[in-house]
Amino acid sequence: MNRRDFLRAVAVATVSSQFVDIGKLLAEDVPIDENIVAIFSDVHLYGSETVQQVVRFNQSVCKVLAMNPRPANLLIYGDVAYDQGTVENYELFRELIKPIEAAGINWEVAMGNHDRLENFRQVFPQRFERKALVEGRYVNIVETPHADFILLDSYLKGQVRGEISPEQREWLVQTLKKYDDKPVFVGCHHHLADTKIGDVLKACPGFVAYLHGHLHYYRTPVQEEIKTICFPSVGHWGDMGFMTARLTDKEATFVPDLDAYQWSKYGYVKEPEKDVESYLKALNENSPTFAFS
Repeated sequence: MNRRDFLRAVAVATVSSQFVDIGKLLAEDVPIDENIVAIFSDVHLYGSETVQQVVRFNQSVCKVLAMNPRPANLLIYGDVAYDQGTVENYELFRELIKPIEAAGINWEVAMGNHDRLENFRQVFPQRFERKALVEGRYVNIVETPHADFILLDSYLKGQVRGEISPEQREWLVQTLKKYDDKPVFVGCHHHLADTKIGDVLKACPGFVAYLHGHLHYYRTPVQEEIKTICFPSVGHWGDMGFMTARLTDKEATFVPDLDAYQWSKYGYVKEPEKDVESYLKALNENSPTFAFS
């Protein structure tokens, strides 16, 4: 069995019970809503060693496909890959993301500390056909009718922490000058303390909130006088699930769908500190709404 066949076999074997559901969901004629955005983070796909992550990713895809209407966009805030962002990681991701593509849902990712741009490019060369917004970085703007989402690249070679390069920072300064009237969310994989762009964001009239992953916990703190959302992991450890943003001309509401918690020695919440059912219930009741001024 060659590498490609092996990866396909892993995907099919670990989520075979879900593919039936996906096939049925894709057969349904469901409209797409440009004002709905699904949000994943910290997927951490590898192979047979990450069966949990593969299964949970597929379960989240099923939930997205079961929406009526469906979101027009799926944004993934980093760490698609498990450890070193190998070609095999992204080949597996390519198989698992196919139902999203088949449903007509656009998807985009931000690079996390476990991702590797050169290997992602090898598997998804079509995503690099246009000129890069910032040379050597994977930076994107996802537009919706009522607000845009800027996804930055906070990968820092050899480090768990992240940063925004001077070139990206300057690009962001110039780009945000265009957002006087239209609201814009800015984010990447790493949190604000790493990226250090709070001053740039506060200077933009249209800036709404800073979005990120990395910590594997769903939180909505105000940091440096900036509203933020830290997204859960789809299925690695910590708070596990995904979120959906629903936008109108007046506001955006972010709705969590968290159904599991897994303690990790790398985490920020100790296992004995919570009753998991009550903990998840409280998180799911936190759906922040950001008004567009």
